[in-house]
Amino acid sequence: MRLSTGLLFSFAAQFSLANPYWNPSEVPQDSAYSVTSSAEFDVDHLKTITQENKIQALRIQVDWQQITDNYSVSTMIIEPSGTTALLARSKNKPKWGSYLGVLKDAGSGKEIFYDSVGTGKEYRSLARAISLRFPVPGSDMIFELYAENPQTGHMEKVVEKNIKISELTVESRVFNDLQVKELRVAPVSPVLRVNIYAEGYTSNTINRFWQQANKVVATLVDNSFPGVEHMSFYAVFNPSVKQLGEARALGFPVPEFDSFLGLYYPYWDNFGRWFNVVYPTRENKFRQALASAPYDYPIVVINNSEYWGVGNYMSHTAIPAKSPYFTYLLLHELGHFFGLNEEYEGGGRTELEFAPEMEEPWSANITFLTDRTYLGLKWSEFVNKTVKIPTPPDDWKNSPAVYGAYRGGYADSISVKGASHKPGLNCIMESHKNFCDICKKGILDVVHYSLGMHSFKDVSLK
Repeated sequence: MRLSTGLLFSFAAQFSLANPYWNPSEVPQDSAYSVTSSAEFDVDHLKTITQENKIQALRIQVDWQQITDNYSVSTMIIEPSGTTALLARSKNKPKWGSYLGVLKDAGSGKEIFYDSVGTGKEYRSLARAISLRFPVPGSDMIFELYAENPQTGHMEKVVEKNIKISELTVESRVFNDLQVKELRVAPVSPVLRVNIYAEGYTSNTINRFWQQANKVVATLVDNSFPGVEHMSFYAVFNPSVKQLGEARALGFPVPEFDSFLGLYYPYWDNFGRWFNVVYPTRENKFRQALASAPYDYPIVVINNSEYWGVGNYMSHTAIPAKSPYFTYLLLHELGHFFGLNEEYEGGGRTELEFAPEMEEPWSANITFLTDRTYLGLKWSEFVNKTVKIPTPPDDWKNSPAVYGAYRGGYADSISVKGASHKPGLNCIMESHKNFCDICKKGILDVVHYSLGMHSFKDVSLK
């Protein structure tokens, strides 16, 4: 589907959902980067993974009912998708995400394991399900799901369910044509497993996928993506019957899309700019496919060349593999996957807009300045104490430019608690080439949490 610039502008005013900048003519193409990582490489030297020591994980799927706005547990499955990093990080309560899962010991009530995903109200209506993964517990547990209230922004318990270990089933879906190749082993321990999944690639395009998966790795390494030294990369291929194709309404009830992961444009919510993101047509199918190999971070490359992309915190990242904006889209959407907010203006309301009464976004790179002081800034370590808060736009013209709190970001979202402010005016979370220092730290904080390297303060639960 080819979109004219005018058409993009028309729809951009409606909705922006953890997307890239809404005007592709203003973002860098691959040719703008010093290293484009476009060279062909020899696929034959890649190591094929035939057997793995897989770690079992407990995946709990919670479905959301749009009419009643209720949540219910639909799936509790033991699957071979776990990693040593998952075992480590699950012991610490995360401070990011809009949906927090907690496993409590059924006897003592003590909190044992945690996981979190998602970014806001629209996430629930587009994904229509939330999946969380934990280490397999050794005794009966109580599962609780906390979700941000769409009106107040407070975390509230929406699900509580007893888990009897004896009643859990083990699931390992067999993909007869699955191939997994090792692309790069992390040079630094501890290690995170990053899987690059093929979506919309038929059997006769497998070599194209290996090349494009390698390009993902090379792009992240060439651009010094924060924490990349801890990441081992693998390419996961299983043929799809269908390619993504043009965005169109497929009918109701929503049919399962016949591709490896079952991703498609989320026309079912009719929210406007639905041709610029992809979501699972079946959450369980999507998670089963991801679990075909152990993973910490899933990156989906889709056999498509248009300008779009999606990233939701710890849920999924998906980009078109053949877009001339590949590098920008990959970095920007991974920024969303690690919890960063939009730093651009315009393009409609953002996915992270869900609670007009919210005191402060949890994203590392946006503030409402409810505390208008230097010490009130979540990125104060990067700001000179003499900088005015809020910061006049002309201060960015200084040499060197200075970080502060500049009006802008959060697309067209507004809050009754204060105007949106961002650290600077030159970040890839807007329309520029590279991450600012604040966003680099924000990503690295999540990487360290994912490795279980740091413990963070508890989030408050209502």
